[in-house]
Amino acid sequence: MIGGMVKSIALRGCHNLIAELGGTPDRVARAAGIPAEAFTNPDMSIDGAALASYFELSAMHCSTEDFGLRLARRQGLQILGPVWVLARSAGSVREALGDICGYMGYFSSMTVMRLDDEDSNVALSYDLRVPGPVSTRQSVELGLASFCLELRSSLGPNWRPTAVQFRHAPPADLSAHRQVFGDMVLFDQDRNALLLDRAATLKPMRDHNERAYRAMAASLRLQSPGEAPCDEVRVELAVRALLPSGRFDLPAVAAEIGVCARTLQLRLKRRGASFQGIVDAVRIELAEKYLRHSRLSAAEIAELLHFADSSALSRFMRTKAGATPSEIRRGAALSPARLGTAPSVAALGHGPETTGG
Repeated sequence: MIGGMVKSIALRGCHNLIAELGGTPDRVARAAGIPAEAFTNPDMSIDGAALASYFELSAMHCSTEDFGLRLARRQGLQILGPVWVLARSAGSVREALGDICGYMGYFSSMTVMRLDDEDSNVALSYDLRVPGPVSTRQSVELGLASFCLELRSSLGPNWRPTAVQFRHAPPADLSAHRQVFGDMVLFDQDRNALLLDRAATLKPMRDHNERAYRAMAASLRLQSPGEAPCDEVRVELAVRALLPSGRFDLPAVAAEIGVCARTLQLRLKRRGASFQGIVDAVRIELAEKYLRHSRLSAAEIAELLHFADSSALSRFMRTKAGATPSEIRRGAALSPARLGTAPSVAALGHGPETTGG
């Protein structure tokens, strides 16, 4: 599975935060494989897996579990550039969130977002296309915290989401998370998401400006977000979005993309890909991340990923990825054919500043 790319402006504020926390910024950047130019050229495209590794290594290097939350207070959604200019001038919170979901490709092809109505709430789902074993905990917490903090400027200083959900395990201390998100902070979940009261999403954005909104929307439509996603990526994005519901079969995914199932199969075949192969790759990636970075049992992971039981999950992982869930939990690597390369903590070197987190 190919990972996504992101604009290097996503690094804004990182060097200063690492230094303030007593770390050595250049050491972390080298260990994560982030080129020096990325810190001076905000429009450079960098590998999403390297960025996720950079945030994780920064947290460990500085012994700071809430590194992503701290960085969110410095960055905000301003790093989205014209996409945020459009969103902040939207007529309502819902319209702003919908625009960010729709135009995220201008900023990042690693970020998968979706807005859904669920009873009295609106769910903003947030996922990252980062293959391999690297954790995305800091990246996800950074992203959802940035949304939460920015929405507070329009919904009031006391506003909190109905709940926030994370796939990863909880930290030892939840105080920083509760300060940002409120009391309903849930971990080991089937998705990463903010749940907002539907009434709140109908409220106007603080900087609503219809003329500016129309002008920016017209400007973005004339621009190109880069290469349009190929069919494999479009299928992957749809599978990620539909997986929590359990409806991620070929007809459902084809309908999500807007083509008939037969056409989608033919398109994938012409590119040497298969629908089942893409579904398997997404399930392997998520299973590995749950096994390495959550507290869920194999049975619970099997249920989240819609396997019949833990035995079915074990057979699937052994056959498709070369290691059983118990072996992965003990640190076994998956088969080289699907491994992404992620820097290790040891790449930071030795010393007290490299431990913790």
